[in-house]
Amino acid sequence: MKQFILSLVAVAVFTFNLKAQQISANTNSLTVSDETILVQDTIEQSNDEDTTIVRIGKKDVKVIENEDGTEIRWGKDKHKKDKSGRFNGHWEGIEFGFNAFDKPDYSMYAEKDFMSLNQGKSMEFDLNFYELNIGLAKSYVGLVSGMGLSFNSYRFENPYTIARGTERTEPVLIEYDNLSKTKLAVSYLTVPLLLEFQIPVNQNEGRLHINAGLIGGVKIGSHTKVKHGDVKDKDRSGFNINSFKYSATARVGYKDVSLFANYSLTPLFQSGKGPELTPFTIGISFLD
Repeated sequence: MKQFILSLVAVAVFTFNLKAQQISANTNSLTVSDETILVQDTIEQSNDEDTTIVRIGKKDVKVIENEDGTEIRWGKDKHKKDKSGRFNGHWEGIEFGFNAFDKPDYSMYAEKDFMSLNQGKSMEFDLNFYELNIGLAKSYVGLVSGMGLSFNSYRFENPYTIARGTERTEPVLIEYDNLSKTKLAVSYLTVPLLLEFQIPVNQNEGRLHINAGLIGGVKIGSHTKVKHGDVKDKDRSGFNINSFKYSATARVGYKDVSLFANYSLTPLFQSGKGPELTPFTIGISFLD
């Protein structure tokens, strides 16, 4: 949607510029230079390629007129980043991943596998909104930190939900005939500490980046949802989930796309108050 909106802005600005040039040519009251460059959110024109660039923050929207027609390109403005010579890490952006549990242990319960997951529908969505970079060796090695929000959905495969009992989290069998969904959702505020290495490739037009480290998280919300027919039942009683989590992470990517794996170093539930479940996530990042 963001790309679509920026493209509309670019087309609108380009159309306005063309009309302005036509009026100028007819009235001979205005002379347009061969190249116009403005600061910050700008519009650039080049007669060599008939290109109009709308620069909004770090993003470029290019409208290119050539003999094959009109082409619209959208992407990150690399101008300042390439000339700064500073280390620029990879954290800020959005991430999508699949959740799973490693070595689940239900030995303290008579019911087994009541939190077994539907893997294809157990998703994680991360919004990493702030990034802090500390260079250690020119622009190729550095530390990366920041902040983010992590939203985790654990979709249950079996007809169970969970409830907070007097001493522990208990499984609850669902007996609705029209059951369509049962899941646990947990959200966190996250802070990473990553060591990153960057390797220039393709004649320095892009960089391969590799980073690893820890991600700390503070739980900011949790609930279960049971959907049967048109009815949705939610429970926000906490379920004895750990308030803090620490995960090891490893990431590898090229330019603004990377693959990542997170492995929790803390169990999902407090000790002795739920099944022993260790979450992990594998996914993809689209970096800003």
